[in-house]
Amino acid sequence: MRIGFDISQTAEKKAGCGFFADQIITNLIEIDKENQYLLYPVFYGYRHPNFKQSFQSKQKNVQMLFHDLSWEQANELWNNNNIQRDHLLGFPDIVHSNNYSCPNDVKAKKIVTIYDTTYLDYPDFTTEENRLTCFDGAFESSIYADHIITISNFSKNSILKYFPYYPEERVSVVYLGSRPSLSISLNQHKIRKIKNKLGISNEFWLGVGTIEPRKNYRLLLEAFAKLVHNAGETRDLYIAGDRGWLENDIDRMVNILGLEKRVRFLGYVTDEELAVLYSSCYAFIYPSHFEGFGLPVLEAISCGAPVVTSRTSSLPEIAGEGALFINPREVDSLVEAMTRLLSHPGLRETLKTAALKQSRKFSWKNTTEQILDIYHQVMENKPWFSNDYTARPLEHSNVTAKGNQKNRKNSS
Repeated sequence: MRIGFDISQTAEKKAGCGFFADQIITNLIEIDKENQYLLYPVFYGYRHPNFKQSFQSKQKNVQMLFHDLSWEQANELWNNNNIQRDHLLGFPDIVHSNNYSCPNDVKAKKIVTIYDTTYLDYPDFTTEENRLTCFDGAFESSIYADHIITISNFSKNSILKYFPYYPEERVSVVYLGSRPSLSISLNQHKIRKIKNKLGISNEFWLGVGTIEPRKNYRLLLEAFAKLVHNAGETRDLYIAGDRGWLENDIDRMVNILGLEKRVRFLGYVTDEELAVLYSSCYAFIYPSHFEGFGLPVLEAISCGAPVVTSRTSSLPEIAGEGALFINPREVDSLVEAMTRLLSHPGLRETLKTAALKQSRKFSWKNTTEQILDIYHQVMENKPWFSNDYTARPLEHSNVTAKGNQKNRKNSS
């Protein structure tokens, strides 16, 4: 097979979808020497920032496209409707898209990774542009994709809820694995050096993830303020993650709560730094409203961190018995969970043991082998939709209740 693979999100500062694509293609070309892989560092409007140097491989069955072009030239080719898309993509048998967009104008079999439906369940947690872009991509995928890959049973059920006409048997759940670099043992000298760099001297509470409304950092800050002001908590709170959207005034909230000397925003950290943070924290707090998977939770339990997270979306599915669960809409629920950890030292050790046991259920090797099986399966399947298929399914989809039909029309 000639397999076209979207690596446009695999930049150095990767988010969840970037880690998925990076680890899948890394493992695919390691275990599969039979098939040919065509890598797309430019995919529709997305690109790897350093796409000319991205994902270097000397293997004969791996070919990077667009590397000899400038960004302007590559983008012009993608937007040129006079160029046959199959030719542009290297005449693949399969195109695996990893960021919603599905090329409906190719003869290749189309596989799309849809991570979640946050943009439909919680439209206020993202920008209008992102919400419409994600919905447009997911909707087109629900019509034209030969197979949809998603990352939890929760996400599968959500996709089928909003696009109930899509065949359930063509939606596969493949779990993520933790970052391999987080499991590398660091010597004590290296750990001390990283702690000194980050300014860590005592135990601390930890939050990890892009700073955006969905991650619910405001609830975490309110809960932490109650512990500091009402219970005299002495540990600081560290938050690691890039600044996202719709949280420009979160520093002001920190000041209003009187936490300016107790809360530190670390920004994007390296894998080594993150491994030290996870393994050294008093507890990892992740009160997210909604997750398609919840990669930071898996990373934390893989490093043996005690975890407090939300009893919502996919998070109980991923954390299993390795976490305390809270209601992400009630600050006192989080305060109670954090207080339990402070009052019962043995609980932390119990959670650590359960967390490591739960983390062993997730493996990039198993995930990659599952995806390779899907590729073979898709090549044998006939398209589930007819050639004259139109937007008719939208009439039967639950998304109309969200008002997306009108917005999608305006976004094109």
